[in-house]
Amino acid sequence: MPVDDQERTEEATPKRREEARKKGQVARSQEIGSAALILGGLLALSLLGPRFSQSALETLWRSWASLSASPLTQEGVADLANGALQTGLLLFLPIVGLMAIIGALASIVQYGVLWAPDQIALEWERISPLAGFKRIFSLRSLMTFFKTMLKFVLVGSVTYFVVLRQMPTVVTAIQTDPKQALSMGGQVVGVLILWTGVAIAFLGVVDYLFERWEFERSIRMSRQEMREEMKQTEGDPMLRARIRTIQREMARKRMIAEVPKADVVVTNPTELAIAILYVQGEMAAPRVVAKGAGFIAQKIREVAAEHRVPLVENKPVARALYRSVKVGAYIPSALYRAVAEILAYVYRIKAKQTVASAGWSAGQVAGGRGAPGGPSTLGQEAAPGAAA
Repeated sequence: MPVDDQERTEEATPKRREEARKKGQVARSQEIGSAALILGGLLALSLLGPRFSQSALETLWRSWASLSASPLTQEGVADLANGALQTGLLLFLPIVGLMAIIGALASIVQYGVLWAPDQIALEWERISPLAGFKRIFSLRSLMTFFKTMLKFVLVGSVTYFVVLRQMPTVVTAIQTDPKQALSMGGQVVGVLILWTGVAIAFLGVVDYLFERWEFERSIRMSRQEMREEMKQTEGDPMLRARIRTIQREMARKRMIAEVPKADVVVTNPTELAIAILYVQGEMAAPRVVAKGAGFIAQKIREVAAEHRVPLVENKPVARALYRSVKVGAYIPSALYRAVAEILAYVYRIKAKQTVASAGWSAGQVAGGRGAPGGPSTLGQEAAPGAAA
């Protein structure tokens, strides 16, 4: 379904730009290439002109000498033409090569190295009479006609003013010997080519700015197109939300599975729960293996109670750990002292329970009595320094 230009209010995305580039749609100006070739040719002639003219004169003299030394035959003329052609090719090759390099650089400066295989494919729009009719009466065709007329006016004006300014030199050249006249004529032609190239370069800059504006306008996107592209590149929003939910649930299950390994769970007491693990000699500092608020905190407390992990209430430490420490990270140095006191408290309680359990076991062996109430567990307790 075609989209009205008035609906294309959004700048093109990188993906849209890449697709347009693959189709060969880039901002370019042929006038810049023409100016580069004109000025490049002038540069090549100024650098290689003396050598070119000297070699051309030597070739001409050898040809005349060869014609005067031997009778004029068909074979001789063919050999002479063949030699002149080879010499001309060798002379023109450096100039043509330099101009080709300058033309390629002009293209690279405009739009970089471009490989557009889609341009080779046959499309109906390129040969459709209706599409061709639309192109004839488009803004681009009007701009092309305007550029052509402006080019004629610029080149004609430059030629007129350069010839008018160089007229004294032309008159002087007519009255001198042929060699000097040729040199002066070359200077006049060089000045004419230089100013023509400058004028076309100016036109090329203006044309490139227009082409840039037209290109940006042509690849603009509507909001619907941007949404469709986002669906293609990133997937449907509902599906992405479902995937994120599943990922969070999996991460939560992995975190809950770490709670039984913890040494202590610091609580708020009901809003927050942070599970801490510390293995002396293996860890540089205690590490948070699980944390949560609300329902997650309740789940952490349930798993901790089920696996006999001590629950210690300390509101300031719980809030500080929940805010500043990510799951899997070590506690910051600012909380070393507070967490160390909690761990020391837990270790003391565990040590007392171990001694008590050992006493009950000895009593069972000696008197045949069981420990009343079963094995002791550490329930919800308040650590030293906990808030009242």
